[in-house]
Amino acid sequence: MIKEQDLIQEDQEARTRIETDLDTTLLVEAGAGSGKTTSIVSRMIALIKTGKAQVRDIAAITFTNKAASELMRRFRMRLESELAKASEGSQERTRLEEAIRQVPESYIGTIHAFCGRLLRERPIEAKLDPAFKEMDEQENREFRDQCWDEYLEILRANGEESRIDELAALEVNIEDVKRAYSRAAQYEDVTIIIDKTVSQPDFNIIRDSLFSMIEEAACYIPSVEPEKDWDDLQKAIRMANRYLLSRDTSDEMNVLSLAKLFNRSLTVRQNRWTDKRMAKGFDQQFTDWKITTLQPFLQAWREYIHPKLIGFVLPAVDYYRKRRLGAGKLNFQDLLIKAAELLRSVPEVRAYFGRRYCHLFVDEFQDTDPIQAEMMLLLTGANPEESNWRKQRPRSGSLFVVGDPKQSIVRP
Repeated sequence: MIKEQDLIQEDQEARTRIETDLDTTLLVEAGAGSGKTTSIVSRMIALIKTGKAQVRDIAAITFTNKAASELMRRFRMRLESELAKASEGSQERTRLEEAIRQVPESYIGTIHAFCGRLLRERPIEAKLDPAFKEMDEQENREFRDQCWDEYLEILRANGEESRIDELAALEVNIEDVKRAYSRAAQYEDVTIIIDKTVSQPDFNIIRDSLFSMIEEAACYIPSVEPEKDWDDLQKAIRMANRYLLSRDTSDEMNVLSLAKLFNRSLTVRQNRWTDKRMAKGFDQQFTDWKITTLQPFLQAWREYIHPKLIGFVLPAVDYYRKRRLGAGKLNFQDLLIKAAELLRSVPEVRAYFGRRYCHLFVDEFQDTDPIQAEMMLLLTGANPEESNWRKQRPRSGSLFVVGDPKQSIVRP
């Protein structure tokens, strides 16, 4: 059995190593409340006090602006605290005084703001207008919506309304199409594979099962509305019956609309039926049918229409991208992609920023995506000539990352 004293000693040894093993790249796994920010600040201070780095050589990447403000506050406080303890005329005091003067030159902030800083310093190599504008989430959302409206208007002006009508004929709501557009626009760096070989599901699966269930259950619904209203299943069946009488069920879209009436939780109140035992049976029957038949069918239908939906959406996403970059507007994803492209494609820039930011600190590393990881390894890589981040190894002591898998926003 592990003793508490042993755990305390092991924890203290780890904290000591963070402050003393400055020539080693470290990945610290630490849970909530274990002092992650303190660990980052302690190592930054140790680098400064030992003369291994100046404040301007350090970049600390946080997940949010709030976390960045807190890290900056604690870093300043610790610098002032260490300065107060340093001996007059000592080298350590001189280093701390210089560090305090350099604080405005330091970088402590989010990865997106850091990317913006790199791009503003080398816009020509990044093939950007030096006056590019960084959009926040709200500005990006509004501009994305504006581009969607413009794209639809272009289709109408070019006489291509039929493309919209084709989706509507498949019972695809235009708002659902817009949601697909917005989602695809958030992941422009991801290649979407369109499988055009998916077959349409057999609508007879619904016809051969649902229609007879509706007919049987309708026989046990009272002819007069119950005192406390029809229950959910009764309402769905009554609506379905009206649908069957007024619509052509050879039309597959009519069958789809009918089936969707039952794709939700339908409460059954047994005392509102003419036979409680039968009502209980219908409750179970429709629930089982929804799970075993309807939901697999709807999933197969979504897979069938997906290529058509994406085929409509991708040109709209491309229009949004061209409009955005053409107007010199960069969203958060653009900042990441453009900064990674800059570091990957221009060796001189890669070497320059590698010298500029000798020590990189990364908080909440568990939420780092591949583009961010690529940037970090290209910045800290020992071989500035190597453009493949997967082949890079960080320079000794250049990278310090802290994370907690249990707090990841994306779980396996």
